[in-house]
Amino acid sequence: MALTPRFVVRIEKKPGGSLSEAMGDARSWLDHRKIESASFKTIAEADGDVWFEIGFNSEDEAHLFEREFG
Repeated sequence: MALTPRFVVRIEKKPGGSLSEAMGDARSWLDHRKIESASFKTIAEADGDVWFEIGFNSEDEAHLFEREFG
């Protein structure tokens, strides 16, 4: 059973941007810094709002990510 990440950052898809673009930007940023997320979850609301929850086991990594994308 996987552990729930301790630190979760929510980022929203940019208005007019695509879902794949937002995911690709986040993945590239993480890869460039050699940071491995503990979870990556897409959330879609009935009204069309879409966001991501990226989980981290490190508070420092979560804060770095949040400063860039939050």
